[in-house]
Amino acid sequence: MKPYHRPTILQDVVELAPVLRPEDVREVALHGHTPEQALCIGYLSGSLTRSVINNYGQVVGMYGVVRISDISGRIWMLGSKGLLKISRPFLKESRSEVENMHKLFPNLTNFIDSRNAVHVRWVRWLGFKFLGETVINNVKLYEFSRLSDGGI
Repeated sequence: MKPYHRPTILQDVVELAPVLRPEDVREVALHGHTPEQALCIGYLSGSLTRSVINNYGQVVGMYGVVRISDISGRIWMLGSKGLLKISRPFLKESRSEVENMHKLFPNLTNFIDSRNAVHVRWVRWLGFKFLGETVINNVKLYEFSRLSDGGI
């Protein structure tokens, strides 16, 4: 079986939460959440939520977009170390998945923990622009955004 992306089901939250990368656990804790809470928030409030499945049928990542306004959505991603093992297939589908999110919201935005190098690289690779920095609990966060080709 080849890795693929599909709509998230609740069981994906249960499977992924205990195996999140330590960097992802640290980032969600910065916002006052456990892995389970963060994944549930994304799943339940997301306008679009997708899961990444590896060659063995295991959930190795979840991502999505949560509505902020009619034109803006908060993009997010959390994953296990297994996501790094299928990085090429994941990256290959990421661009089209972001384009699907842009069909819902012309502006995609969020903040990212500056220490989470994997996510920072992913966001840059997808063409997001870094707008500024803020600090929460002595941790630097980068604000990033991307406008659809059609603009707003």
